[in-house]
Amino acid sequence: MSFGQAVKSVFRQYATFTGRARRSEYWWFYLFSSLVSLPGSIIFLIAYFGAFIPAMSDNSYPDGTLRDDWYLDINWGLLIGGSVPMILVGLAMFVPGLALMVRRLHDTGRSGWWYLIAFVPLGSYVLLVFMFFDSQPYDNIYGPDPKAGTRYTGGFPPVGYAQPAQGGYPAAPHAYPAYPVQPGYPAAPPNYQAAPPSYQAQLAVPPPYVPPAPPGAANDPAAPST
Repeated sequence: MSFGQAVKSVFRQYATFTGRARRSEYWWFYLFSSLVSLPGSIIFLIAYFGAFIPAMSDNSYPDGTLRDDWYLDINWGLLIGGSVPMILVGLAMFVPGLALMVRRLHDTGRSGWWYLIAFVPLGSYVLLVFMFFDSQPYDNIYGPDPKAGTRYTGGFPPVGYAQPAQGGYPAAPHAYPAYPVQPGYPAAPPNYQAAPPSYQAQLAVPPPYVPPAPPGAANDPAAPST
């Protein structure tokens, strides 16, 4: 998944807390949110130093200590105004970022309630480790595999592997007619390509048993001629 696809997918599912999100979607959006937040953070730092440094320098004694009422000279308007861009970007990114993290946890087979571990000491590091885990293959209880369209591009899908498209990802090929599909997904169309012999061999499916011809059959070389 590319950078642009990840950003579009996240905003298209702005407050969607169901389904799954692949690892590349999470980390591309993390980069995007960091880049978008950077200008607001720079503006806030400029406003912060512009509000505090003059007030501290004008209200300090020769020994370097500050007067008790030095904070009265802080330029609160500059400080509040400089924090507005950062706050607005943070609010805009909070809901999609939270929803993305929940879907990423779903993708690793974990409940979204694992997000609450971030509020315990060192819990955020545990969440960070979870974000590096790869997607669970096939369906899980939270939805279809978001890598279904790319996981088996080099050959035939395994038996029953029939996934619909989700979140902008291409769908995996449907299962072949001779084999079952996963519950809840459509069966292959009648004119779908049948599984070739190489796929049969890959699955170690023995050829159908053909009993030997009985004596006297037309194709038996030992049968007497008439």
